[in-house]
Amino acid sequence: MYKYFQVVLFALLLQGCGFHLAGEGKFADELSNTHIQGASASKEMLRALEKSLRSNHINVVAAESATALLRILNEETERVVITVDSNGKAREFELLLRITFEVKRLDNTVLLDQQMIDLNRDFVFDKSDLLGANEEEQDLFNEMRKDAAKLIVYRLQTI
Repeated sequence: MYKYFQVVLFALLLQGCGFHLAGEGKFADELSNTHIQGASASKEMLRALEKSLRSNHINVVAAESATALLRILNEETERVVITVDSNGKAREFELLLRITFEVKRLDNTVLLDQQMIDLNRDFVFDKSDLLGANEEEQDLFNEMRKDAAKLIVYRLQTI
């Protein structure tokens, strides 16, 4: 009986503090059929964004049947040297990803004004494993693209 009381008390305290599991977000009706447009975005970014939208029950459709247009205006990647070794060769990098996007209705009414997402990761370059290091760098950029897609979807909840 005492354990049952503890479980109930813990559940009430948890509910009282405002904690809740992350679930599906609530989106405006205009976003129910969204078209993604991104001439300057990578295929990986577009794929991650489409997957993230679909997992939140937003239909990704062709432009003709869309109620909203999500435009990826710019995707920039950059690699900045953080540290060098005793020979002056780059040893550690900071990988940067910047995504600029906006959301409009088909009549060009702005639903979400131009937004920017900046993400970064540190990357230690192993000069003895050149191929593996390049693959790891691409994997990090792809993970940042997935994170950026999730952040875009979170921002769509504000519409």
